[in-house]
Amino acid sequence: MAAFAIPVVPSRIEAWKQWTRELQTTRKAEFEEFNRRMGLSKHKSWLMQTPQGPLAVVLHEGSGEATFLSKLATSDNPFDVWFRNSISDFHGVDLTKPMPAMPEPFLTWEKD
Repeated sequence: MAAFAIPVVPSRIEAWKQWTRELQTTRKAEFEEFNRRMGLSKHKSWLMQTPQGPLAVVLHEGSGEATFLSKLATSDNPFDVWFRNSISDFHGVDLTKPMPAMPEPFLTWEKD
């Protein structure tokens, strides 16, 4: 499982919410195919309001989780380009540039 938090541009929160609704409705089939191609079995996000501003908390799970962002950064599939450009717009990041390392886990607890 890969999880991380990424800031949402404050002026783009409503557009981000609409985008997430679109991924679950009018573009649901494309989003499902996208996740299959990327090797993801789970793709979730939450909006978290913090004193420093809004964050999207994102979770990816599946055999492709380790390569997801690099595959997205280089894909020329029209949906992937649209998705990547949306991320750039809502989060202010350019996925075609080198990304920082994924978070390093420090605390894990699981019921046996």
